[in-house]
Formats: sequence, structure tokens, C-alpha cells
Amino acid sequence: MQAIDRRGNSPVFLQPQNGSSHRSSGYVPGRIVPLRPSPCPKSQTSAKFTSAGQEAHATFALSPEEQRRQAEASRKKRHKNTLICFGISSFSFFIALAIILGISSKYAPDENCPDQNPRLQNWNPGQDTGKRVIIKKGDLFRLNLDATVHSIVIQDGGLLVFGDDKDGSRNITLRTRFILIKDGGALHIGAQNCRYKSKATIILYGKSDEGDDVPTFGKKFIGVGSDGTLELHGTHKLSWTLLSKSMYSSGLASGSHAFERNFSRGLNVRVIDQDTAQVLVVDKFDTHEYQNESRRLQDFLKGQDLGRIVAIAVGDSAAKNLLDETRLTIQNLLGSKLVKGLSYRQAWALVGVIGGGNSSYNESVRDYENHSTGGKALAQREFFTVDGQKFAVRAFSEWNEENPQFLHMGDVIDGVDMRAEVGVLTRNILIKGETEKSCYAGNQCQYFNYDTFGGHIKILKNFTSVHLSHVELRQMGQQLIGSYPVHFHRCGDVDEKGGYSFRTYLEGLSIHHCFSRCVTIHATNGLLIKDTIGYDTLGHCFFIEDGIEQRNILFHNLGLVTKPGTLLPTDRNSTMCMAIKDKVYGNYVPVPATDCMAVSTFWIAHPNNHLINNAAAGSQDAGIWYLFHKISTGDSHGLYPETKAELTPLGIFYNNRVHSNFKAGLFIDKGVKTTNASAEDPREYLCLDNNARFRPHRDADPEKPRVAAVIKRLIAFKNNDHGSWVRGGDIIIQNSGFADNGIGLTFARLHFDSDGSFPKDEGSSQEVSESLFVGESRNYGFQGGQNKYSGTGGIDNKNRTLPRNRTFPIRGFQIYDGPIHLTKCTFKNFVPTADRYTSAIGFLLKNPWQLTPKNNISLIKFDTNVSLKVFFGKPGPWFEDSELDGDKNSIFHDVDGSVTEYKDTYVGRMDNFLIRHPKCINVTQWNGVVCSGTYAQLYIQTRNPQNLTMTIVRDEYPSSTMALRGINQRAAFQQYQPVMMLQKGYTIHWNGQAPQTTFLYLINFNRNDWIRVGLCYPSSTTFQVTFDVFQRQTSAFYSVEDYTSVTSMMELQKNRSEKKFYFDDSTGLLFLYLQAKYNRDGHSYCSAQGCERVKIQATVQSKEISNCMTKAYPKYYQAPTVLRPMPARTTVQCKNCGTTQMAFTSDPHKTYLLVQIQSMSKAELQSSLPSFISVNGSKSPFKDMGVFTLVVDACVGTVTEKKLFLQANIKSIDEYLKTGIPQRSIVLLSTRGDIRNLNISEALMSLGTAKPAHLQNKGSIAFLGFRGNFKPSWAKLFTSPAGQGLGQIEKFIPLQMEEYGCTRVSSSKRKDLELLKQASRAH
Repeated sequence: MQAIDRRGNSPVFLQPQNGSSHRSSGYVPGRIVPLRPSPCPKSQTSAKFTSAGQEAHATFALSPEEQRRQAEASRKKRHKNTLICFGISSFSFFIALAIILGISSKYAPDENCPDQNPRLQNWNPGQDTGKRVIIKKGDLFRLNLDATVHSIVIQDGGLLVFGDDKDGSRNITLRTRFILIKDGGALHIGAQNCRYKSKATIILYGKSDEGDDVPTFGKKFIGVGSDGTLELHGTHKLSWTLLSKSMYSSGLASGSHAFERNFSRGLNVRVIDQDTAQVLVVDKFDTHEYQNESRRLQDFLKGQDLGRIVAIAVGDSAAKNLLDETRLTIQNLLGSKLVKGLSYRQAWALVGVIGGGNSSYNESVRDYENHSTGGKALAQREFFTVDGQKFAVRAFSEWNEENPQFLHMGDVIDGVDMRAEVGVLTRNILIKGETEKSCYAGNQCQYFNYDTFGGHIKILKNFTSVHLSHVELRQMGQQLIGSYPVHFHRCGDVDEKGGYSFRTYLEGLSIHHCFSRCVTIHATNGLLIKDTIGYDTLGHCFFIEDGIEQRNILFHNLGLVTKPGTLLPTDRNSTMCMAIKDKVYGNYVPVPATDCMAVSTFWIAHPNNHLINNAAAGSQDAGIWYLFHKISTGDSHGLYPETKAELTPLGIFYNNRVHSNFKAGLFIDKGVKTTNASAEDPREYLCLDNNARFRPHRDADPEKPRVAAVIKRLIAFKNNDHGSWVRGGDIIIQNSGFADNGIGLTFARLHFDSDGSFPKDEGSSQEVSESLFVGESRNYGFQGGQNKYSGTGGIDNKNRTLPRNRTFPIRGFQIYDGPIHLTKCTFKNFVPTADRYTSAIGFLLKNPWQLTPKNNISLIKFDTNVSLKVFFGKPGPWFEDSELDGDKNSIFHDVDGSVTEYKDTYVGRMDNFLIRHPKCINVTQWNGVVCSGTYAQLYIQTRNPQNLTMTIVRDEYPSSTMALRGINQRAAFQQYQPVMMLQKGYTIHWNGQAPQTTFLYLINFNRNDWIRVGLCYPSSTTFQVTFDVFQRQTSAFYSVEDYTSVTSMMELQKNRSEKKFYFDDSTGLLFLYLQAKYNRDGHSYCSAQGCERVKIQATVQSKEISNCMTKAYPKYYQAPTVLRPMPARTTVQCKNCGTTQMAFTSDPHKTYLLVQIQSMSKAELQSSLPSFISVNGSKSPFKDMGVFTLVVDACVGTVTEKKLFLQANIKSIDEYLKTGIPQRSIVLLSTRGDIRNLNISEALMSLGTAKPAHLQNKGSIAFLGFRGNFKPSWAKLFTSPAGQGLGQIEKFIPLQMEEYGCTRVSSSKRKDLELLKQASRAH
């Protein structure tokens, strides 16, 4: 039936009439061949006359004259008949044409629509679970009715199309155990250019223990084999977007309020603000027992402002001493008709409005039943806030219903886009697995209480065409390897590189409530996944499998709530990890933290894939995880002996957002175990492994230059542990925003050797620039979901969700080892509490590893709400004893003084006397010290014995020693790496027998840098001391020189640059100078020639403890000196510090206006602080009492007018707001003091409020509105009760919106779309 050309072109639905296999010249991929009229035969009249003439000639013999007359008559007759026939033909033609045109306008086939192929036969297989259908050559079927069959195989040119109609009124459900499409078979529901309009459902049914598996595919599947075609195209709809306005769990910014049980006797009263729905007063009046309570209620109600909402409910009884005058007050103020007759123990409820009259209230009464008020009296009324939010007030019932379960933020908060994602899960094409009501045997029921045996779609190599768009997949996937909602299984290149005219894609899919991943890309390259949602799924969601997959594009996809599964160790949670041991060796029990617990929404096993505009939220472990396979794994093992994933440059990473994940938002680190379990390594195959380090080079060749991996526009917020954990280099993070994470960003150690000694890719580094770090934002969160912890915190010390418990030390940027460069970044809202240390810059907790003094920080801006810039830790919760080697040697270089206010200084821990001098400045709050000087590291390796504790002391501070435990407690050798001030003397001591072999490496030494060291040995020790330059890449060493001994310290000091040593047997100290001969390049730890090192081979006769402290000092004590003077303190504010970007949003193509408003109440005026309106940091203050307005052009963002209305002329503001502001303007308003007679409620409605606001007796008012034919979601009125202030209001307002009527919309190209094109072209 079909003619198939090279892969990627959709099949031809009609063969040409002559049977040729060539397509018609009018063919367009995705269309059916257009209908064409048959060629016109010769005229029937002409044929008829010819035939008649011949017949006449054969029958009669006439005279010439008769023949002439007959010929003339015949000619006239023919002429007449010709005219008649011509007229009839013409008439018929036009009639036919009119009919055809009329019909075609309504009923002619659309050549883009597969169901309108005229050669299709309507097909109704009925309801027969035993029917095994094979659709083969010549079978061109259109399904118009519901059907149930056992299975369907479409092959050999067979075609199945779902019927549709122009109204989309069909609803077709096909139930089958599986559909297999192969060998020229095709299944179509809609087409890219003719989207399916009706409702189509494919239900895949069957249990895991029923029937036999189909080879390669298993059970309950849609399978596409070689030369198969699957085209599913539902109605286009917006897949997901970001909220434009916050949605509160109660529907109300002030939160919900419920009062319905345990009422106090009498009348229970609530007063509610009609503009904000905030409960203002909660009181009770025992009018049953006391008349004074009745009088108090009367006065209370009379004191309420007009328009206030009042809810009243009886508790037990309220009538006995409810005075008539009080009843009359309730009747007059609230409109009640029932209160007058309220009697003993009657249940009565009222919701009314002060001064609202009879039409504004609702009430009900119930009689006494038994010994209670019996059936509850229910009163309710609906209202709207001034922002247009509907709410209901109910007495004896909760306020609100049908609202979100949790808070969903819809704002940019403190500069970081925290708008919640909102997606549409339904599609008009649905593929679902039919499941049982509960889990049954063989389906991991010990972990799941529901059936996890869903359907799946599996595509194999050499398919003809696969494109899925706007399809819903529900209850798909199985807890079996290879059975996923959508699985591209070893398909190779599926774009132009693989011979496909049209790149294979998934677009607009909704994959939700599924049982094993979302989309699996397995040994497949060049796939496009776009606008797809994965929600509430098990195991890694968007899953790149074997570590060889490249060039795949993930564009604008959303993954939410990714839960643990059982398939791979990295899918599992702690319980599953320890329980599933069938693939480990022997009795090994997996360790959850290191073997498992890595389930991620985006699992990227090769860096050469492209991630643009994606969002990952609510994952059990990570949002986006890049890991690096040493070799190809799984089914691909052996096909590619070396993946070179660690060395491959990163694909495009742009504008991705990660939030509300537990372990990390973005995680770049680690690999998987690539060997089977054995006695040597009993862990399971493919468990998490720490064997890989990302070090990208051009062409994945380590001999070629490094290629920096660039992470642009990452937004990470409310991740419990890390916003981002990044290990590798060179890696650059730019234009990114981090907020409300346990730790915003950690740059981890750069790919060290297996012994932890040196970086594999020496010279690489990490940098973050033009980024924003927010400690605790004004997004207070909502407890629930992954938000397991809460407590007080933030700049206002309010209750909020916390990343860990209340003591966890929050850090914005965390330094691990280095070298790192932190530059042009801004820090906001880092305020410690009594429970925890919250710092802008911190260090890895309990760090055994070395740090480098080449960690550079520059051009940093700290907001006024940063009260702890740096913290080095203290003994206590989380820090423990803070005595590991890395804890003690924490350090960074403040290049320009933007952290310390002292230029070109180093900041270390306060008790580290290896880096100090007498003029250093202690910063007690930081537990830090600021020093000038030059610094490097001494890397010390010791053998025989190993695992010693080394004590190092500077000659100038012998009473302040540093004890180092070493890094590798279980290694064959031990290593230490203290940071040391250069041009100073040190001694080294041990807590046991001195090591027989010691290597001293000069780390971060430049040419001629030096230190003097003395190592403690027993006095009877003999030595062989040599120098060499060690090339780690080749494990070769050269320039070997022997040290010779001298007899005095003076002689040693005179020959500092020579290879000499001096052993003072009276103290047991072996002294030598370590001086660098060569320069370093860039960020290299060692010199350009290699690592300069000294080897000390000691022959030790004694096993005594080698601690020479008591003999060394005071003999070798030196008075402390300052080699480099401390700079003067910087007093000039840094103008270029901090990021230049104000808002870090997920729509970077939009421009935002930062608006800050501070309105001061009368009570706050004593502070002498001004009220102000600030636009993009430009502040307009005012100190006079009145109302200040500021107008901004919404299309260009410039301030066009400012006006201050003093109390004396306050009435004129109403007319100004109504008529004085031009179209397309943003209107900002602030007040100062107690403003009386402010009647602008109607005017504010014209600028965006939903109803007239109650503005009397307010402490402060602030307003953001818009003049134009559009009501933006950001328009908002803020008010506070009398005597109270609002604090500072901050809002990011989008500019240049088409909805505003702007004609000068920015013409700059969208970067994300340009990058999508770039990624699509990359082969």
C-alpha cells in the first residue's frame, strides 16, 4: 500500500495510478497524494457521429444529388446537434463545477490529513480479546469505532489510521495487549500539519504474569521495529509555563483561617479585612452569663470601620444576657433579622458587612437538640480581595476550598525567579496502561502498594519515521529494564546524520503517573525532546543510559516529582538500596549514600548533549545530574571501548532551572561502576562510583587545549543540600541565581589522582561570575512535600521552611579546595540566627582535603542584609570538632578588598598561625584572620609507617602548633598539605616513629619562592636526600640531584639555593631549604617543567616517638616579623562590584523593572528614615507627609513624572490618577504618615484593583498599577493597619510587553531559540 523512500519521510498514502513506485511530483512529506481528475476522453458526440457516418456509408447507396442534399442536411443537423451538445455539455460542466466547488468547500479531503485518504477502508474489529489482528499489504484501515482485540501487528505496507472529523467529535478507544509496527507498517493518529481533533485512546492491557513476552518488546507495548512508522499528533496546546501570580494554599496571601470547633460559650466573633481577607480581630463575648459582655460587644461593633466583614457564631448559648440594644446594634450594623429572636441554646451563625445593610449578610439558626446546639447553623458569603482573589467567609466552616494544596510562588523574589511551573497534563491522544487496583506478585510489592506494570513504547533502530507530539502517556512503564513510557532503544543517529530528512522528535508530551522513567535515550543520538512534561514518575525521568549518547536536545521540558525506583542502584532510595542485593557479591550490604540515592529528573550520562530552558523540581535526589561513564555500559558495552565522556566538551547549557530537590539542583560529578560484582569489588554493576572527573578538552584529547564548560543562566532555589555541586574544570558559571538552598554553589576538587594527591588535569580551574546568591529570601515557603524542616530565619526572623534542620549552617558560596575564582557576584540576606550560622561565603564542613591559597575572590558586593560575610566554622553541630586538615587550612585571596576592605590580603582561620604575622587583623565573628603576605603549600607524602599525625609549627609561633591527621587513613602512604607563609621557617614532628620515606613537593611555588623546614628524627638516623622534577603524566623524573650535608645552620643559611641539608643531632631536626627553580603557568600546582620535590630516605634505628618540640624551642625560635605590610583599609565604595544583572529570570529575553517602595506610617516617622520609591536602584525619597507618585513608561522603563501630594491638597490626587497619567504607564504610589481623607478607591480601580479599596485608618499604603487597556497580574495594593508599617515592598515588573500596547518591543533575537538552531545544526 505504501511507497517508502529513505528514512525520515512519512509514507505515501496513495500509490500512483500507474502502479509506479515513484511519488507524484506534488508529494510533500506528511501529506497524502492529492486527488486528481481522470484524463478527459474524446468527446462522446464526436465519437458517436463518426460511428454513425460509417454505419450510414455501409448501409445505403444514394444518387449524387441526393447525397449532396443529404450531406447538406446532415451538416446542418450535425451543426445543430453540436450546438445542442455543446450547450448541454457547457451547462453540465458548470453545474458539475458548482457542485464540486460546493462540496469541496466542506467535504473535499485535506491532503495533509491521513484519515482522509480515499483509499482507506473503515475497519471495525469489534470487541474480541482473542482476536490477533495482522494488518498487511493492501490493508488500509481507518478505525472509527471503539475496539478491543488481543493484539495488532502492522507490517508489509499495512496501515492503520484513527478516524477524525472536523468538529473533533469522535471518541475512539482501542484496547489491545500490544501493537507491533514493522517492515513498512504504519500507525497514524493525526499528522504534523493536520492535528488530530477528536479524542483517541489506546489502552494497553494485561498482567505481568499473563501470556508470553514478544521477543525484544515484552508485554503491553507499542513497538516500532525496522521500517516501522509511528506518527501521533494531538491538538496543540501550551504544555507548561510559569505562574504570573502567586497562588496561596488558602487562596489568600494572609493565609487561611478556620474556626468551627471548641467555641467558647457566648458569641465568637471574627473581623476580616474586606480588601485582603486577613483576620484582624478574634474575640469572644460571653453574652450568656454577663450583661457587661453584651455591652462590650455593642461598643466593639460600633468601633469597626465601615465595610469590615464580621462573622459571628454561637458557642453553646449566647441569648440569656444578650441585651436588646445589642441585638438592635447587630441588626442595624450587620442587617440580621434572626438575632432579635435568638433564644436559649439556639445555634446561630452570621456573616455580614458593617454598614452593608440587608443585602450584605447571610445567617441561619438551628434549634436546640438534646444537650448541644445540634446541627450546625451555617452562614457564608463570598467576597473578593482588592486583587480580585475570591474567598468565602463561613461561620462554623472553613473559609476556603478548591485551592492549591501548597503555596505556589508566582513572583521574582529578591532578584531570583521563583515562579512555580504550571503544566497541562491532559491531551486528546492518550496512551495508557491498564492496571490492577493493587500491586500483585512479582511487581516489587514490598516497595509499592499499587500496580506498577504499565504499558510502554519502544522504538528500535532503522525505523522509517517516528514523531510524537501532544500525546498523553499515563500509567506507562514497568519496573523492568527496557520497559519505559518512551524508549529509543539503540537507534543510533535519528537526525539528518542518520539519513532522516526530518529529525526525530517528541514534542508536547505529557508523561505522568508512570512507573519507570519518562523518556529513555539509549544508544541514540540527535533526538529532540521539546515542551514535554514528566510528572510523578519512578526512577530517572529524562534518562540518557549507556554513556555514549550524544547531540540529543532537551528543550523546554519540565520534570516534577521524580521518585525512587528499583531498576538501577542509582534509582533507589535508602530502603531499596540495602534490601536489593541479588547482584552484589557475597554478603555485601550496599551503602545508600555512596552506592545509590542519585535519582534525578535529568540523568545526563554524556556531556555532549544540549539542555536549554528546562525545569527540574521535586526530585528525590537531583534535578539535573551530569555523570561520566569510563566505558560504554549496558547493551552498548564493548561497542565503544572508551567513551571519553570525561574529556568531551560540554554541550549547550542555557537557562535551566532547578528547585525543591533534596540532594542538589545541578550535580556535576561521579560516574558508575563499570565492572560486575566480585570479591575485589562486591558492589553492584552500575552503582554510583567516584571514579570519574570531568576535564573537557578539544576533541576529547587531553593533549589538546582545555575547553571550558560554560553553565549559563542556571536558576537554583530551595534545594535542600546544594543549589549546585560542580566538580571538574575548566568550568565557568555565569549569570546564575541561587536562593534558599542549604548551600548555593560548591566548586569541588578538580579531578585528583586516585590517591588524592594531584589534579589529573593540572592547570584547570573553576569560576563563577555575574551571579546572585540569596541566603534566605522573602519566599517563606510552605511546609509539605520535600519541605521537612521549618523554623525562624531570614532578615525579618519569620517562620519559614529550612533546607535542613534549624541548626544547619547555610552558605551562599562554598569553597572546597580549588583553585576557584568568585567574581562580580552579589550576596543578599545572609543573617545568622541564635540556632545557626548563615554566611555568604563558607567552606566544606568536616573537610579532610587540602585547600589552595590561589582561591581568588574579587569584585564582590554584599547587600546591607548580609551580617556574616565569611565563616570558617566552630566546634559544634554540623562542624563537629572542626579539626580536620582542610578545616584548619581554609583560605582564600581577597584580591581587591571587596570582602575584607583590605586589598590583596588572604583570609584564613583565626587559629592558623602558619599564615599569620603580628599585624594581621582578627575578625572574631568570622572565626577568621586577615593577613598580608605570600603563600604556598607544602605537599608531604610519608611511608613506613603511614597514618601518623603530623604536627607542624612555625618558628615564630612555637606555642601555636597545627596537628594534621592526613587525608588517606587507609592508604599505603599518608599525605598532608599545609598552607604556609613563604620565606619563613617551620619544624615538623610526629606522634610515632618517624617515617622512613618522605616526599616534599613544592605546590604553588613560583621561581625563587622558599621556606625552611626541619623534620624530626632520632639522633642516630642517617639520610639520603635527593631532588628531582617529577612528571606525573609519565611517572618519570629527571634533573636528579643529591643533597649534601653541612655542619651548621649558619652554613646552610649561606647556601639557601644549593642542595644542602643540616642535621642537628642535638635536637633531632633535619633542616633544608625548599626553593623553587622554575615558574608555574596559570593555575598549575607545579612548575611548567614538572613537580619539584625532595625525597628523604631515612634509616631509622630507633622506634621512639619523633617529637622534637621541647628541644627545638626556644633554640630555633624567631621573633615574628611582617614581610609584606598590611594595606590601608579601603573606605571608597566599590562601584564595579557585584553583578550588573538585577533579575535572574527564566525568560531572559524579557526586561524587568526593579521597583522598591517604602511607605512609613505615623508611628515609624520617629525613625527619621525617608519614605521612597526606587526604580532600578535609583531612589526617589520624600520626607514630607503625604502621597508620592511616580510614573514609568512601561515600554522603555524611564521615569516620566514624579508628584508629591501633601495633606493640604490631598484631594487633587484623585483627579490626577484618573486623568493625568498617560497610557502605557506603570504607576507607583507611596505614603508617609497618617493620610486622612484619601478617597482614591475609584481611581485605583482604573489602574488595576478589582474593587474599591477601603483606605481609611491605614498605617501605610503602597500601590503598583498600570494605565492602559490591560490589567497585569503584578498590579497590587498594599495596606497596613493603623499604627503599623508595611516594610519595604519589592517587585519586578516586566517591561515592553505587547499586552501593554508597546510598539517598540525589543527586536533582539531570543538567545534560547538561536541556541536551539545551533544545536540542531551540530553534527
